[in-house]
Amino acid sequence: MTPAALRRPRVRRRHGDIADAGMTLIELVVAMGVFGILLTLVVSMFVGAARLFSDQQGAIDNSRLASTSMNEVTRIIRAGTEIPVPGSTVKKPVFAYAGAEKIIIHSFIDAGTSADPPPVRVEFARNSGNELIETRWAAHHEPVGSTYWAFASAATSSRPIARSLTPVTAGAPLFRYYDQNGGVLSPPAGASLTIDQIRTIASVQVTMRVQADASGRVEPVSIQNMVGIPNLGVARVDVHG
Repeated sequence: MTPAALRRPRVRRRHGDIADAGMTLIELVVAMGVFGILLTLVVSMFVGAARLFSDQQGAIDNSRLASTSMNEVTRIIRAGTEIPVPGSTVKKPVFAYAGAEKIIIHSFIDAGTSADPPPVRVEFARNSGNELIETRWAAHHEPVGSTYWAFASAATSSRPIARSLTPVTAGAPLFRYYDQNGGVLSPPAGASLTIDQIRTIASVQVTMRVQADASGRVEPVSIQNMVGIPNLGVARVDVHG
């Protein structure tokens, strides 16, 4: 036997010995890398799907809030009416206040529910939290037993009808007023039209712009209505989304 043969022991492997040897370090590193790539892809797909769902829900919430509040404001304005005054031929106008971010209106919203339906005084005003608040005052006969109406000094109800309005912008006020010829009636900043201007209001453009999504990925929803006042002979309603 040669010296080389003495130094080289024979290795015999039975069937299955290779499987028993396990994975090498290189194979383990490669497997972990492949698993990491697959995990990253799965997580990315899940995050993308969750974000898409969240964005869609945000857009739906914006549309729902804008349309619900617009329906309420439109309903009140369309039922606007003048209020007779005892001993005078001059009636109280439909609007007691007509500003860019606030209106106070007299309205017969329940005219079909009783033989002698009372009017209601309604205020829509934006607060500091960019909510649109609806406040109401009930009416009572004054003098008692007459057909004339007066309104309670204390509000009977108050509630938010729109949340997450976008901040005030000069170019898109909540309320814009037009006379019967289509002329714009512009109230001063933070104030109302004058009583003489109020008496010429024939229609109101309402712009409801809502952003309820806090992520900033979803565009705000804007709905705009041009609302006429049928009791004054103007019954137009134009809707723009």
